[in-house]
Amino acid sequence: MDSFIGLLILGTSIWVLFDAKTIGVKKGQLEGVADMGPWGWFIVCLLLWIIGFPVYLAKRGEYKRINEK
Repeated sequence: MDSFIGLLILGTSIWVLFDAKTIGVKKGQLEGVADMGPWGWFIVCLLLWIIGFPVYLAKRGEYKRINEK
């Protein structure tokens, strides 16, 4: 069970890294705690997954809207 959770955390963190790069996330686009680049999101999701992953999913729409312009 522990290895499954570890793989889940690693897999979703890698997805966040590639997704953030794909949609063009850059530091300085948002204000506050969510102002990170792709590697920052990867580290946060890897180390604090229970907080970082839901926050990334919540902010993903804002990043997409900002980068469509």
